[in-house]
Amino acid sequence: MYTLAAPESGGAVLGVLGAGGIALSLTLLLILGVRGKGKVRLGTGKAGFVAFLAGTSYVAAGKIWADADRVVQQGLTGLGVGGNGPFGEIGIGAAALILLIIMLTAPLNPGRAAGVSMIAAFVWPAAGDGAIWAVPGQLAAASLMMLGG
Repeated sequence: MYTLAAPESGGAVLGVLGAGGIALSLTLLLILGVRGKGKVRLGTGKAGFVAFLAGTSYVAAGKIWADADRVVQQGLTGLGVGGNGPFGEIGIGAAALILLIIMLTAPLNPGRAAGVSMIAAFVWPAAGDGAIWAVPGQLAAASLMMLGG
């Protein structure tokens, strides 16, 4: 007889994945999907979405995954975001808006869409919890936690 019981893993749909496991899985999906030589090919929108989820999972996973966030933050500092740099004073909200404009208007291929979306996964939450830019990251994090993070 079959019995319906909660899995030993605490009820996660996919079992225990862990933040690092989710980060690794989404990165693999992103790489293979953007290359598109197998059964799955990620178009521009899907590549951007998977990259945003992957970037969000990097922040949660920490360890080596946090290096991508540090690189983006150093790049923002170099451009003068949050201070008075070569372009004058640029706030983090302006950087977040610029990324959105690029996502919506630039002719991006799947690889470039993934890159811009990955950067947005780090920049948008940096705008602060009260900013509208934090909402997509919070939704992505909540979704990933439901999957088994």
